[in-house]
Amino acid sequence: MLAITKILYSHNIFFILMLISFFLIALIKGLYWKHAKLIFMGVYSQRYANQYLRQSNTFTERVSVITFFLMVINITLLFVKVKDIVELRMIFFVFCCVLCFYMLKVLAIKSLGWLFKLNDISSLVVFFSLLYDKTFGFLLFPLLVLLSFFLFNISHFILFVIMGLLLFILLFKLFWFWKIGSTSFGFSSFYIFLYLCCFEIFPILLVLKSS
Repeated sequence: MLAITKILYSHNIFFILMLISFFLIALIKGLYWKHAKLIFMGVYSQRYANQYLRQSNTFTERVSVITFFLMVINITLLFVKVKDIVELRMIFFVFCCVLCFYMLKVLAIKSLGWLFKLNDISSLVVFFSLLYDKTFGFLLFPLLVLLSFFLFNISHFILFVIMGLLLFILLFKLFWFWKIGSTSFGFSSFYIFLYLCCFEIFPILLVLKSS
């Protein structure tokens, strides 16, 4: 009976997180879509990303915060669903791990920018790095809904779609980072490769291995 109660309670927590995610998407769509769409369109065209950066104001800062937490919540929900986590403390632990990963990533990039006196460039690196992850988190929501509430068991198919989406966005990110770093800022190919391996590829490989 206790085990059943824990499972039902965890399902309630999962549903609450889904509602929060849905609320954030509704907030973006209803109030901030004009700015938010520039983020998502910036994935395939640098022009839109540059336009978003030029329009930097209170609204864009709110969009950045909302899309950041939307990304963290949806990635947490994905881990919880894939690993079939039922305990509340473990769900909270996964959320904290995802949040800490991105906070540490931002801190590491900012620290390197301060160390080499490239603060403006480090801010751009943070923006473009999170740009693709935020887009993945946004697109992840409908797939999580299908994964959790579809009438038939299509979990293997949805997970395959999610992995394909993740791979597609990762390749897009690597391509644009390489192009922007080499053409716009004139960075050495070695340093670009080193950054991509340490901050973009290695964490994903680590997560896949642990899974």
